[in-house]
Amino acid sequence: MKIRKLKVKNIILFMLIIIFIFSMSKIIIFYVDLNKNNKNTNELIDKVINIEIEETTKKEVTKIDFDMLLSINKDTIGWIQFNDNKINNPIVHTKDNSYYLKHSFEKEYNQAGTIFMDYRNTSFDDKNVVLFGHAMLDDTMFGSIKDIFKKDFFNKKENNYIKIYNNKNELLTYQIFSYYVIEKEEYYITTSFNDDSDFNTFIDTLIKRSYKKFDVDVSTNDNILTLSTCSGTGGTSKRKVVHAKRVSSIEGVS
Repeated sequence: MKIRKLKVKNIILFMLIIIFIFSMSKIIIFYVDLNKNNKNTNELIDKVINIEIEETTKKEVTKIDFDMLLSINKDTIGWIQFNDNKINNPIVHTKDNSYYLKHSFEKEYNQAGTIFMDYRNTSFDDKNVVLFGHAMLDDTMFGSIKDIFKKDFFNKKENNYIKIYNNKNELLTYQIFSYYVIEKEEYYITTSFNDDSDFNTFIDTLIKRSYKKFDVDVSTNDNILTLSTCSGTGGTSKRKVVHAKRVSSIEGVS
């Protein structure tokens, strides 16, 4: 009987060791992926972002080398900058919403993924352009979106705006008008609407959901940008959501 109990204990111990090794290997692989993705993104930023001086205004203007980006990945559709450039990444677009959840910009398998546009969108001229990204623990990808939920975040004027460069190198500026946490759903990522009435109902819903009341008028004439990421650890059913409308410029900020 003692020998049998000892065997059972050894089997249990062996299984626990296997589970531990498996878990540790998963964690190690995750951080290897994360570090590799961060390294590649930083190298990409150094290569493709150029600051030029505009001749007429003498102001600094950001230019993205989309020729280089497209030579690396033909799915490139834009570049996003937000939150003091904590979010400073290329945007890709493909035929589904799953591939870039676990593939890098270089199209290598990577759990950190890439920021991507909803496959149902066709361009940044759609009425609601939806961008997805992982909420990485080191604040990369859409990890820093959690900063929006901090007190006084919007006191800094620049934090009210999201910059998008389309692949024609045109700067599209968006002003935030709503943010919240919600259970995973399809409504807020609607990309097309039956008519203006349908779109207006959509806008009203987003504004009512917001944790903060913004002094921003949004109408059916506007184009909306939606950022979506997980709220919590892997497997969570909750989503952090940000909505912004396209504006001509950042008022008072060059």
